[in-house]
Amino acid sequence: MKLVYRGAEADIFSGDWAGSAAVYKFRKPLPYRLSELDDEIRAQRTVHEAQIIHDARSAGTRVPHLYYVSPEESLIVMERIDGPRLKSSLESGRARELANEFGEAVAKLHTAGIMHGDLTTSNVIVSKGGVTLIDFGLATHTLKVEDHAVDLRLIKETLVGAHSRVWSIAMDAFVEGYREVVGEKRCNEVTKKLAEIERRGRYARVE
Repeated sequence: MKLVYRGAEADIFSGDWAGSAAVYKFRKPLPYRLSELDDEIRAQRTVHEAQIIHDARSAGTRVPHLYYVSPEESLIVMERIDGPRLKSSLESGRARELANEFGEAVAKLHTAGIMHGDLTTSNVIVSKGGVTLIDFGLATHTLKVEDHAVDLRLIKETLVGAHSRVWSIAMDAFVEGYREVVGEKRCNEVTKKLAEIERRGRYARVE
C-alpha cells in the first residue's frame, strides 16, 4: 500500500482489495488518550463513518462503495474513485454544471438527515459517473436547519476563498441544484439560516 495522506487522526493509503482499486482509512492511536479509551473512540468513529457512508449511498448520493469495515482495527476499506478534485475542475468552464450537480448531491444528503461537516471542493471528486463526495469523518445525522446551513456556509466560504473568479456563478448553480431536490420551502429555510449565520459572524468580528 502507498501512503497518500497523513491526517491528525487518520492516515489514508492507496492499494487494492480483491482485485479492485481501494482506499484504506486507518484511524491511528493517539498517545495523549488512555489506551482503552482511545481504542473505544476510534472503533466508534469507524463504525459511525461507515454507517454514514452507507446511509448516504442509500439516499442516492454518489459515495465510495464500502469493501471492509473493522472497528477493532479502526479501519475502513472503500472504493478508490479516480478523477480530479472539484477544486481543480471548477474553473475549467464547467462551473455551473458541476456546482449544480454538487448542490443536488448535498441536498440528497440533507434530505436523508446527514450533515457532511467538511464540504470543501477538495472533498468532491469529479468522476465519470458524476461528482462523488468523500471524507465523512466529521459527518453526523441531523435534520436541523442550522446544521445544514453550516454545510452551505463552508461551501460558500470555500468558493469565495479558493474560486473567486467563478464563486458567484457556482454558488447560484449550487443553490439551484439544492432547491431541485429539497424543494422551495426547505431551500428557503436553509439559505435564510445561512444568511443569519453570516450576519452573526460579521457581528462577532466587529465586537
